[in-house]
Parts: sequence; C-alpha cells; structure tokens
Amino acid sequence: MNMSKTTCRLACRKLLLPLALCIGAGLSTAQANDEKVISLIQLSDVHGNLVPHTGVIKNPDGSERYVTQAGGLAKNKTLIDQIRADNPNNLLLAVGDTTHGTAEVMFTVGDAIMPTLNTFGIDAYTPGNWEFGYGPAVFRNRFASFGPKPPLPANLRIMADAFDGPGITAANFPTLAINLYNDVTGLPLPPQLHNKRVLPPYKIFNLDGVNVAVIGITAAIVPQQPDVMNIGLRFTQGVEELPGIIQEVRNLGATVIVVQSELGLPQNLEIGRRIKGIDVIFSAHTHETTVNALVAGKKRVKSRTPGRMHHLRHNETVVVETNEDLYLGRLDLIIDGGEVEKFIWEAIPVDDDVVEDPATKALVDAAEAPFIGDTLVRHTFMPGGYCPANNCGDITTRGVQLTESLDTVVGYTEVMLHRDNTLEDEINNFIADAMFNVSNTVVPGGVDLSMTNGFRFGNAIFSANEVSADQTFSDGREAGEITLRDLFALFPISPGVAVAEFSGARIKSDLEVVLSAVFNRNPFLQRGGWYVGLGNMTQKIDLDNRPFSSSGGRIVETTVGGMKLDTSKRYRFASCFPHGEALDRICRTSGGVNHLFFELADADDYSSSISLVPAVNSEAIITGPRVKQVLPDRFVHPVHMMRRYLDSLPGRTVTAADAATGRIQTVDSTIAGNPPVPAPVSEIDPSLIQPPEGAGPKFFSGIIGNAGAGH
Repeated sequence: MNMSKTTCRLACRKLLLPLALCIGAGLSTAQANDEKVISLIQLSDVHGNLVPHTGVIKNPDGSERYVTQAGGLAKNKTLIDQIRADNPNNLLLAVGDTTHGTAEVMFTVGDAIMPTLNTFGIDAYTPGNWEFGYGPAVFRNRFASFGPKPPLPANLRIMADAFDGPGITAANFPTLAINLYNDVTGLPLPPQLHNKRVLPPYKIFNLDGVNVAVIGITAAIVPQQPDVMNIGLRFTQGVEELPGIIQEVRNLGATVIVVQSELGLPQNLEIGRRIKGIDVIFSAHTHETTVNALVAGKKRVKSRTPGRMHHLRHNETVVVETNEDLYLGRLDLIIDGGEVEKFIWEAIPVDDDVVEDPATKALVDAAEAPFIGDTLVRHTFMPGGYCPANNCGDITTRGVQLTESLDTVVGYTEVMLHRDNTLEDEINNFIADAMFNVSNTVVPGGVDLSMTNGFRFGNAIFSANEVSADQTFSDGREAGEITLRDLFALFPISPGVAVAEFSGARIKSDLEVVLSAVFNRNPFLQRGGWYVGLGNMTQKIDLDNRPFSSSGGRIVETTVGGMKLDTSKRYRFASCFPHGEALDRICRTSGGVNHLFFELADADDYSSSISLVPAVNSEAIITGPRVKQVLPDRFVHPVHMMRRYLDSLPGRTVTAADAATGRIQTVDSTIAGNPPVPAPVSEIDPSLIQPPEGAGPKFFSGIIGNAGAGH
C-alpha cells in the first residue's frame, strides 16, 4: 500500500463511489509486499440512538457542518457492511455507553436497542458507565456470560417486559472487562465467585494468520455515581491489571494488542504513553471525535492526519475516539511479520448522504413503533424501591409516565441548543433555567439557585439559522421545533427534582471538586463529564494559574442573584436527586439539609399542580440488593421541568437571550481586576473540546506533551 493508493481511496469516498473500488488496489499492493491489512471498525458511545437525528459534523479543516439526518443504527450498519466488503479481515469493536441515552432505552431499561444491535455481528464489546444505570441485575442478565443472573425486581421486570417479552434481552456478543469484579458485601454470591471478574478480560482473534488480542477496560467512575448502580460490583482503574493481561495474551500467541477502554481520552492517552505493548486503544466516554489520529509515545502525544498512512514506531500506541453514532471509526493496520508497521485512520461521518440499511431500518422501525404516532403505547419508568412487595399494582399512577408520542412538538427555539463546550453551553443553561424558574413557582419564598449535571450526551436542536431550504428532518419536524424526544435525549436518566439548603462554602467547595475532575493535570484524577449548568449564578474561573495553596482553587468569584457568594449563608438550591442517594445530596453537591421533593398531582399530566413532600424513606436506603423508595410516587422529572418552562416562555420559544452563554468567564487572576482570557485549548489537538492534558500550572503531574500535526 502506498500514499497514492490511500489518497485515491479518500478521493473515492468524497465522490461517494463504492469503498471497495478505492481500497482494493491498496490491499493488493500490501499483499504483494507480504504485508497484511486488518481493518478495525469502531462503534463508540451509541447512547441509545436508534434513528437518525441532527448533528454537528467536524470537517478535517476544522470547520463544521450541520446535518439533519445523521447517525442512527441503520446508517451505521450500511457503513459497517461496506468496510466488511472492502476487507474480510476485520473486527467490529464496540465500546462505551450503548443501552442508555434516549427515551426508547430509558423506558425499556435498554431492551429497545438490543434486537437491532444483536444483528450487527459485534466481535467484542466493552460497556460504559451508563450500562450500569439500570442496576446490576439488568447488567448481569444482559452482558454476563457466566456467574449469577439475579432475578429482576418487579419494577425492572415491568419495564423490560414492555418491549419484547419476558426478561432482559441479552447481548449475543462477547462483553469484555478486566476491571469489573464481584463484591461480596452487596450481593450474596457463592464463595467461588467472591472477588472474581464478572466478565472475561479479553478475546483473541485470528485474522489472516495474525493473532489479535482485544482487551476491555470498563468505566472506573461508577463507584462515584449513585450507589444503586454498583450493588454487588467492584471496579478498579484497570491500569494495575493491564500489564499482566498483555503478557498473558502474548504468551497465548497474540502479536497485535488492542485495548478498548471506557476510561476516557485523557486516561487512555496516558495508558498509551506509560504501558508498553499496546498497539491500539479504542477510547470512549469523553465524546470526542479524533478526526486526527493521536499517537501516544513515552515522551509526547502526536497528532496524525486522517486518511493517510503513518508509521507506528516501537512502543507507540494509536489512540482514537468517535462521538456517539455520528461517526464510525475505521483503523486499517498494516501488519508486517505479525506486528503493526503502519496505520490509516478515518472517523467516517454518518451523515445525510449515507443511506439506511433496509433490514436494519425495519428492526429500528419496529423498536420505534411503541413510542410514536398511532402505535404509541404507555410506558412507565419506576426506579428501585417502587414495588417493595414485588407487586407494582397500578403502574399508571407511579413513576414517570410516557403517554405522548416522542415526536410531539413541545416548544421552539430561535437559537441552536447544543452541548459543545466543557465549561458552559446553551443546553445546560436551558435546563438549569427550567429548574430555577419552575421551582420559584412552587417553593414558598423561591429558590436561590439551580444546577444541572454537565452531561456530554444529547443531540443538537437546530433553529432555522442552521438549516438550509433543502434539508429535511428524519422525524418530519420543521427547523426550530423542539420535540419530546429531544428533551429525553437531554436528560435520559430518571432522577427526581428536589430542593434543599446548602451553605455557600459547601457549594463553592463542591464546584471546585467538579472543576478538578474536568481539568486536573493528572489524567487519572479526571472523572469525566463537563462542568455543571448554573441557574441564577455566575462565576469567574482561572484555569491557567490555579490551583495553588496560596491562591485557593480555580474559582475566583461566584455570584448568586447578582450578589457575591456568602460562604456563611445557607442557600436554597434546586436540582436533580438520584434515587437511592443519601439525604444530604442533590446532583453533584453534598452536605445539604431539609430536603423536599416535587410531586405531580397527576402522573399523566406534566402541567398538573406540584406539591413539596418529604422523603418516603430516609434511612437504610440500600441494604444488600434491596432498595427503598425515597422520592414520592409521582416524582417530577427534569423533562417535566423543561416542558413547564417552555410553556412559560412567550410563544413557548427559547430566544438567544434565554440560553446565552457568558455565565462562566475564564480570567487571569494574577493580574489586578481579573481580566478575561480565552479558555484553555488542547496543545495536542485544538479541535478537541476538553483538553486531555488538563489545565493549570504545567509542572503539575500528568502532563502530556505534543509534537504537532504530522503528515
């Protein structure tokens, strides 16, 4: 394979000619030179996206384009099949959050996506943190190939049975993780399983005589999430086990080592630098698109141009990531003497021009039918503890009810709503404002502030400004319309909404913790996720010169309602509340008191009156596998808050002023007056949303160097 053949292949793709016409000559050249070509296909962080949707696509030159029918499983299947036709020596490797992220998977605890996904022929899968969001019983029944399959509690059984019959729909593909173990403190297990792995750590494939080992590392942050997600499970970082596993697969004859890891791009780059013997890391969790391939070496990380052939030197690792279903990754490895000599990387956009595979589309349509139009059926989400006697009774009066088509138009926007910034974006401002404004109509005396989690998932919502006259939407909407589907994609988990009192000092200290988790110079102390959305708050933050003991943390100044934060004052704070959490928390903040929860008068009517009620249970919430109910029967979900907020806006329309950014400002605190400065940009690849090398004084630990783009 030579440069001209690779360039030809790219040119053919741009002209929308069959891929086989482009790659065939290149493969022949490689084989004539006794080289072998293996194609690794990366499907990453699908997040429950069954159908095409809006998306912002990155171009190789750094520009962006707005597409209205991107992603979806049927389009991804078309591209997968084309790559397989190009090169029969391939592996389809999936990693990251898959059964979470949309209403369809939320209300079926992931089942809605599984029949379609099971037709893809996935060779190996490694789960993301949100795969544990429905609890360990669902996880084990879906993904574990050995060990206990716990019976489903009644609430989970009802949600799973609502889609395709009794029980959880199990994966028909191997699921791998070296860092997930049975924890005997949370679940009764036979002694032979105590502290043993829940999943196989690896699988070895033979492709054209080359032994390729695929090793999985699942998310390490689950213990920091609600406790109901990890009952009976224990997680490690995976880095301590990895060298031994690499040696083990080499002893079994593997000469090409691929790690698929949900630790996130910063940690995966550091693993590539520090741990020898890894050829490829398929990264997930950070929702980045590495348009350029990143090559991690001992001294630095290099950025490599897509679509061109590059040499992989000794002890270098190719690290790549794709963002949800908007891209399909293709990594061609040129093998000489059993080892990787060269590679070609492309993050292939799954855009408007890709046609849907008919057979896959038929499966997707069947999965969508219960959620849209005349075929809509009621769906209910009931968290753990909502059926304590293993009999849920009348499920139409408890939990979150879905009784309207997901394509129902619930509002409008004059500005694009998008999650595309580490510190602040229009979507999180919109959600935080919804919680703040609606809470002020319910809580006597009002609330002082609100927050929302810094999620990275959810699809862009376009106004008419982003859409041209010839673009159409897959769901038939008009530009600027917001649908119920959109709102659930923005908040596809099941917390309630609560109000509690927190000291100013605790609010500030917990926000420092979040900032550290996003920008820590040590990548292994980065948690994942972006900064929170703030309602009725502003902040000035120094990310370049802090933290130091002399200057405190990264936060320079915080205001609430236009007044400087008083660390001695108690503030009334509205936010989401995850089920099963201790009664001193709301989302991303702890140390609160006097919790009250929002309850609808009518579970079917988001606009019915709201009451403030105390917790149903406040002690021994989780005892072994048993979970008690904390929130009220008809708890208010963040989607309810967003709908009520839209109803309160003139014309139910979000304006540019409503969601405008500017609540968080990066400044230089070493200069009098704290003048504004640009937010840090990655030196490795400026197109990345979150700098994987962190931010702050450069001599702090965990620095990743950069050698610039290569050709």
